[in-house]
Amino acid sequence: MVIGILIALQINNWNNERIERKLETNILKEILVNLKKDVNNLNSKINFNLDKITVNKKVLEHLEAKTPLTDSLRLSYFNLIGRGNFEPITVAYANLKAKGVDIIKSDSLRIAISELYDFKYYYITEDLRRDYESTKVLHESEFHKNVKVIFGEGQTLAEPINLLETQNNIHFKEALKQALIFYVYMNKLYENGIMENEELQKLIEIELSERGK
Repeated sequence: MVIGILIALQINNWNNERIERKLETNILKEILVNLKKDVNNLNSKINFNLDKITVNKKVLEHLEAKTPLTDSLRLSYFNLIGRGNFEPITVAYANLKAKGVDIIKSDSLRIAISELYDFKYYYITEDLRRDYESTKVLHESEFHKNVKVIFGEGQTLAEPINLLETQNNIHFKEALKQALIFYVYMNKLYENGIMENEELQKLIEIELSERGK
């Protein structure tokens, strides 16, 4: 009778372990899907910021050189402000935390997942938003004080309210310069975020590969 109970317990433990490992595998797959989408999102934000770098630089050069306004420049003026704001997809990680992070048996993998979502991603979301605030306020304030929206043929454009004054407006030009610096800085952090994301992807893929999944 004792032997029968021990066998039953062993079978029950085996079944529980199998169910837990299946759950772990599914969560890892979900996290991997989320991470891949995050890379696409980060690349999209980088490209958005690159466009902002282009138009801010174009307008700044136009003001410094005091060249004539063109519709191409008016389009650049219209697109001066804004930023690529990254928000990670955390559905799978939230699911992991709900189930208990200890379900990930590999210590190194569990730590790597937590580090990315709880610390590394924080630097390119909350920290970056806070750091950007003063630049954003200056950039947008100078834009609204010095630029007016106009309507071209089939597209919305913008131009200086007073071109001569804007050409000599050191505050407006400084706002453009600060924005350019921050767009470059932002993209550098996003590029680091992609690198850290892809490192975690590799760890998960190795773990899944070893299970033959």
